[in-house]
Parts: sequence; C-alpha cells; structure tokens
Amino acid sequence: MKVSIPTRILTYKRNELISWIDGNREECKDSYCSKLPGSRGFGEYIAGRYYETLGYEWIHHNYNLFGGNKLGKYPKAESIFRKHFGDERYEKGRGFYPAFSPFIGIEEPDLLVYKPDSSEIFFAECKRQDTKDKLRNQQVKGLALLKLLYECPVEVVEIVEEGSGQAGMGEPLIWKF
Repeated sequence: MKVSIPTRILTYKRNELISWIDGNREECKDSYCSKLPGSRGFGEYIAGRYYETLGYEWIHHNYNLFGGNKLGKYPKAESIFRKHFGDERYEKGRGFYPAFSPFIGIEEPDLLVYKPDSSEIFFAECKRQDTKDKLRNQQVKGLALLKLLYECPVEVVEIVEEGSGQAGMGEPLIWKF
C-alpha cells in the first residue's frame, strides 16, 4: 500500500524571522505558537498565516486526535473534531493511541487546519530549511495514519527563506507500507 503526501513550499523574508526572534508576534493568532522561545514556532506561524489567506484557521500543538491525552485537555480542538467527525467516529479513533502507538511510534503533525464551521479539516507537518529540520518516520506514520484512518488531507510544508527556493508545490512524499 502506498500513501502519497503532498509537499508545499512556502517562503519567508529574513526580516520576518528576525522580527519573530525579537518577540514581535502580535500577528500570530495561535497562543501556543506565539509563546515559544527564540525561533521556535516560526515555521508553523508562516504556514498558519498562509492557510489564513485561504479562509482557514489553525492550531499548533494543542490538539490530540489519536487518544494520547485525556478528553477535555484541548476543548477547542475537541469541539472541532466532534463537529467534523461526529462523536462516535471521534471517540472510536481516539482508541488508536493506547492500543498501538507504543508499538509503532507515531506523532501527530504540527498543525490542525480547519474551516471556522469545521466543515473541512486537514493536517500539516512543518519543516524549516534553515534549521535543517527533517521529517522523521514517526511523523510520516502519523500523517499516513490520519490520511488512512480519518480520510483527512495531510501535507508537509517546507519553509524556506526567500531566494533559497521557489514557493509552490514540491515533490510528494510517498510512504509504502
């Protein structure tokens, strides 16, 4: 079985990164992301900002779909999932983590991206080229599982400095089981 995961390339300006490091994060709508130290969260912010231009909202980190956290820990995300999937499907999928995760090692992606009415959701894993951040097998497994188990769109977002790469769609990641 093969899973194809699209790759999107987004660019940023050097002064945006410097401003982020200096703590200028007023435009970041995600409270978790905006509080991270140094340059952490910058790639997720760039991706989230892009998705906002398409009419989506986003959550960095503060969600759990596989069941690794107790119900109620992330109420906003839980409400989005329940509206999108329905209670039964959401709660059934949460049984995955306790049953299988210790054996296969999976990670949920950086971003939950959703329409404000919860009619659409998808997930994105962000990788910054300047930090040499690479996709790990556990992250690919998480993306593949979301695509297969929940039939959700997923993508990898590569964040590159302007002049270091062309924005647009890159080569898809192919995962074979």
